[in-house]
Amino acid sequence: MSIVLLVIGLLLGGSLVPLSVQMEKRDRDSTRNQLLDMREALVGYALVNGRLPCPDTDGDGLIDISTTCTNVGGGFPWADLGLGKEDAWGQAFTYRVSGDFADTTDGTGCAASPTAGLSFSLCSVADINVLDGASGSAVASAIPAIIISHGKNWAITSSGDEAENSDSDGVLVERGFSNSASPTFDDLVVWVVPNILKSKMVSVGLVFGDSSNNGNNGNNGNNGNNGNNGNNNSCENSNGNSNNCNN
Repeated sequence: MSIVLLVIGLLLGGSLVPLSVQMEKRDRDSTRNQLLDMREALVGYALVNGRLPCPDTDGDGLIDISTTCTNVGGGFPWADLGLGKEDAWGQAFTYRVSGDFADTTDGTGCAASPTAGLSFSLCSVADINVLDGASGSAVASAIPAIIISHGKNWAITSSGDEAENSDSDGVLVERGFSNSASPTFDDLVVWVVPNILKSKMVSVGLVFGDSSNNGNNGNNGNNGNNGNNGNNNSCENSNGNSNNCNN
């Protein structure tokens, strides 16, 4: 009898690891889908308002702006955009926007001013850059807006790749998922691709300023994939989500 119980215990113990992996994948997939909805909401907001929203800086889920978008980093304005507040781990998303794409007037130094009511023109260049590591190579540049889930560990650390996603500069990291003790990286990151944002603005009849330079160096939005989905994705190269997939 004791041998039978031992065998059953070993079998059950062996099944715990796959179950935990499945749960992790479920949570990451759910959060990834939330991020995609958020990106769609950002583009929709721009189509209606002529600019991207400023971040929520006081935790109430509302956009905080006066005339200019002074605080370009903060929380995602989930209440104003009609979306959920937290990721699958019960933590808030963080959000960063290029100020010139969220102000009420254009400040990019373009040769021509934007159409009245629009924050940016075809020539406007954003200032957010995405790397494949804190000291790594560029994944995408000139990104107008980016949303981050800090993953299961919600790490706001002082060093490393996860720290790059929680500081106040315009450089962020998106790379493969790693749950090893060091270095851990479980952030999920999705960004707005400038070419796609501007093309959608044009497609609905919004008129821009000087189009001699569209200023989009970040149009690939994708580390090593097909260049139009606005994220780093090594698992699915066409659905526009963050790459950190668990098998």
